[in-house]
Amino acid sequence: MRSVNRHTLLGHVGNIIQLKNVLKVNIATNREWLSDGERKTGTDWVQVTILDKKQADWIEENVAQGDLVYVESRISNSSYERDGEQVYTTDVIAQLFNLVSKKAA
Repeated sequence: MRSVNRHTLLGHVGNIIQLKNVLKVNIATNREWLSDGERKTGTDWVQVTILDKKQADWIEENVAQGDLVYVESRISNSSYERDGEQVYTTDVIAQLFNLVSKKAA
């Protein structure tokens, strides 16, 4: 049986961070829920890693803070050792990154 590792986001860009070999894009998604009959809202932030150099270059040239983007990604878990202790990380790796609309001026 085939398995699926897909994470889909539709949200607004917070900031874009250029690191040595990757680009990191923070994306805000909003959610709403009812609590004791009262409507509540919240924002979740997801940091997406872009590994593809061509895709990273396109994002840096065309995407800005506040823009609405659609991202399909996969979740990747890894670990490394720091100061003798094992550190575990979960990364959201972009596979498709589309600009939906520019931030209204």
